[in-house]
Amino acid sequence: MSSKNSQTSLEKDGLIKKCPVDRSAVTRLARRAQTDLRTARRNLREGPEGAYNYAYNAMLRTGLGLMFSRGFRPEIKDKHLTAVRFVGSALGGEFKKLVNDYDMMRRKRHKFIYEPGMPCSLKEAVHSLSVAEEFVEAVVRLIEAGAVQTGLKLGERQQE
Repeated sequence: MSSKNSQTSLEKDGLIKKCPVDRSAVTRLARRAQTDLRTARRNLREGPEGAYNYAYNAMLRTGLGLMFSRGFRPEIKDKHLTAVRFVGSALGGEFKKLVNDYDMMRRKRHKFIYEPGMPCSLKEAVHSLSVAEEFVEAVVRLIEAGAVQTGLKLGERQQE
């Protein structure tokens, strides 16, 4: 873990701010991430770019859920990058490749938004969904592990 990505460093740099833990927001984000994954699966063949975006959104939502579960929220500037850095710090080196894939998806999604016509192949969309499913599962487990004392259960992780 890079020291620039530690929660303390992110807070010191003004990228995250302390806030009360909102268990209902964490639960809503995790459930919405599951909806995003299902929507991505349904749209793979007809709209690979849309499927890619839904897969990315699932990752972003669970990353934000992790932040909220630990009593932090991102500041206005660079929310998506801050979420990547926060999750990378929380997951640690074991999940470095997964966090790198999340960051690459963040950059590609940015290009979809600001560079119209950027192609997304079915193969790329399928890969993004696979990465997102693994990422969401890992982050939800991390949230639940940190919330054992409060009884927070995010559930609804079954695949359709």
